[in-house]
Amino acid sequence: MLFMAASLGVSGLCAPAAAEKLDPVKRQIAALKKRNAELARRIDALQKRQPLLPAVADAGKSPQEAFLPGGPIKWRGMTLFGAIDAGVAWQSHGVPLNGAYPQGLQYGVSKNGDHAGFHLAPGGMGYSGVGLKGVEPIAPGVSAVFAAYANFNPLSGQLSNGPASLVQNNGVPLAAQSANGDSRAAGQAFNDYTYVGLSSQRFGELTFGRQRTLTTNDRSAYDPIAGSLAFSLLGYSSVLSSGDSKNSRFDEALKYRIQLGPARFAAIYKFAPSAAGAGANHGATYQLSTGADFGSLSFSAVYSHVSGAVSLSSLSAAQLLIYPSHTLAATISDNQAVLLSAKYTFDRFKFFAGYEYYVFSDPSDPILAPFFDYNGYFVSVAANNVFQYHDKIQQLIWTGLKVAYDSRLNLSLGYYHLWQNAYGQVHCSFSRNNAVVKNAATCAGAEDALGAVAEYHFNRNFELYGGLMVSAVTGGMANGFLYPNSVDPMVGLRYVF
Repeated sequence: MLFMAASLGVSGLCAPAAAEKLDPVKRQIAALKKRNAELARRIDALQKRQPLLPAVADAGKSPQEAFLPGGPIKWRGMTLFGAIDAGVAWQSHGVPLNGAYPQGLQYGVSKNGDHAGFHLAPGGMGYSGVGLKGVEPIAPGVSAVFAAYANFNPLSGQLSNGPASLVQNNGVPLAAQSANGDSRAAGQAFNDYTYVGLSSQRFGELTFGRQRTLTTNDRSAYDPIAGSLAFSLLGYSSVLSSGDSKNSRFDEALKYRIQLGPARFAAIYKFAPSAAGAGANHGATYQLSTGADFGSLSFSAVYSHVSGAVSLSSLSAAQLLIYPSHTLAATISDNQAVLLSAKYTFDRFKFFAGYEYYVFSDPSDPILAPFFDYNGYFVSVAANNVFQYHDKIQQLIWTGLKVAYDSRLNLSLGYYHLWQNAYGQVHCSFSRNNAVVKNAATCAGAEDALGAVAEYHFNRNFELYGGLMVSAVTGGMANGFLYPNSVDPMVGLRYVF
C-alpha cells in the first residue's frame, strides 16, 4: 500500500511535467494544420484560374498518351475539341432537311413551314463541329493564344452555309422549299471562328480574326437552354444577334476582354466593310460590354452598333426572270442594340432573364447593287429604304430555369417573347379592296416560343436528350406565313470531346 501511494504521488508530480512537454508538440500540430489549410486555399484558387493559364502540363505527352480516355485530346499545348449532335424530330409544320443550312431544320415557326412529319435532325442541343485551340507561354505571365472552329452538318457532311441554302431556294414556292436562311457561316473552312492573340492574367486578352460577337456570347451564357437549336429561340435564331444573322460573327475584328475582380469589360471592333465594290459601306461597326459576378449572381450589358448590315434572302420567281439564278437579294440597314442579361444560382436551380432592344434604320451609307457581300456571294437586288417612314424597333424578353435533378439529369425550361412596332407609311388597320388589313409585314406583331428539354449525361462526353419547342407568330410578324404556329418535339444524342 505504501508503495502504491508513493507511485501515485510520483505520477501526480510527473503529470504536469509531461503536459508541459506536450504543449510545444500541440502548437506545432496546430501550426502545420493552419499551414495546410492555407496551402489548400491557394491550390483551390490556382485551380479556378487554370483555364486562363498556359496549358503546358501535357507538353511531354506522346501522341498515343494524348488520346487516353478521361479528358480532352491534348498534345504539346494544343487541344482538339468538338461535338457531334443528331437525332429525330417531328414537326407539325416543317420543311425538308437542307444539308447546307446551318441549323439543318427550321425548328421554330417559319414562313415556309407546311408539312407535318418526321425528319432526321442535326444539332438539337447545338451545332456539330470540330476545332483546335492552343496556348503558348512567351513571357512571364503572358501567353500567345489561338483557336479555330468549323461547324458542319453531321447528316450531310457539309460545312454550314446559309447563303448556299438561299440560292438553292431561289424562285421556289414557299410550300416546296427546303430549310433555308441567311447566316455568317458561308462554307468557310473555319466558319465559326478563327483568331490569334495574346493573353495575360493581369492585362486581359486581345485577339484578332473572325470572332463571335459579344451579343452572341452573352445570349448563350444567359440562356436557360444555352446553344440549343431545337428548344431555344435564342439558340435557333441568330437573327436576334443585333438584328440580323450576319452579326453573330465579325470578320477582321479586334476583340479585348479583361476581368478586374468581380467586374468584366469587353469590346470588339470590325475593320472589314460589309460589302466589296464601289457601294461598300465603311461605317463603324463595334460592340461594348460590361458585367460582374457577385457570388451566385451574374449580369451583363452589351451595346451594339452595326453599319451597313446585309441581310440576304432568296430571289422571288419574278426576280429570277431578270437576275442570274446564282445571285441573291439583300436588305441593307444600320442597326443599334442594347442587351441586358442576368442569371442567379440557388442550390440546384439556375434562374435566367434577359431583355434586348434593337433598332433598324435605313443605312447612312447605302450599298448599291450589284455587289459581293463579305462572304463572296453576289447580290443582284438591294433594298436601302425599307425603313424610310419609321425605324423598325424589335424587343425581346426571355426567362427560364435549369435544374440539376441529380448528378446525371438536367431539366431546362425557357420562354421567349419577341415583338415589333408598326413601321410602315400608314396605320395597320386600314381597308384595301374592301378588306381590313392588319397583318402587313410593316404592322406590329409578335413571336412567342416555349422550350423544354431533359438531358441525361451518361458521362462527361455523352448525353441523351429529349424535349420540344412550341412557337407562334401574330400580326405583322405572321405576314406571308403558310401556318402561324409549329410544334417541334425531338430526341437525340450528343457527343462532346
